[in-house]
Amino acid sequence: QVMMSVATFAGDAMTKSGWGRRPLIIVGLLTVPIRCALIIFWKDAGEAYLLSTQVLDGLGDGILTLMHPILVADVTFGTGRFNLLMGFSASWFGLGATLSNLLGQIIVERMGHVASLIGSFALSIVAVVLYALAMPETRELRRKMDGNKRQSLE
Repeated sequence: QVMMSVATFAGDAMTKSGWGRRPLIIVGLLTVPIRCALIIFWKDAGEAYLLSTQVLDGLGDGILTLMHPILVADVTFGTGRFNLLMGFSASWFGLGATLSNLLGQIIVERMGHVASLIGSFALSIVAVVLYALAMPETRELRRKMDGNKRQSLE
C-alpha cells in the first residue's frame, strides 16, 4: 500500500510537470519485466532480495491503477461510455490475471519456476513494446474533443 501511495503522488507530480499519460503507463508496465528479471537473477540470493522485488510490484500496480481510469476518461471523453469501457477493460484485466495464474502454475509444475518467470518476462516485454508502438498519447485528447464540441455549438 505504501508503494501505491508513492506511485500516486509521483504520477500526479509527473503529470503536473508536463509528462503525458503514455510514458507513465510505460514505466508502470516496465516494472513487470524488471521484476521478473531480478527474481530470476536473485533466486538464490535470499529472501531480502526477493522481498525487495515486491517494491517494484507495488510501484507498477500503483501507477497502472492510477492511470487506468485517467486513460479511459481521456479515450471516452464526451461519449458517455466511461463506465462501459471501465467495465470492459476491468473484465479483460480479470481474465488476464486468471489465465496468468493458471498458465503460470502449469508451467511451474512441468518446467519449474525459472521457466515460468521467463515466460512472464517475455510476455511483459511484448506488452510494453505493443503499448509503446501502438498507443498514442491521450493527454491532449480531451482538450481537442472539447474544442471540437465548442466549435460545433458556435
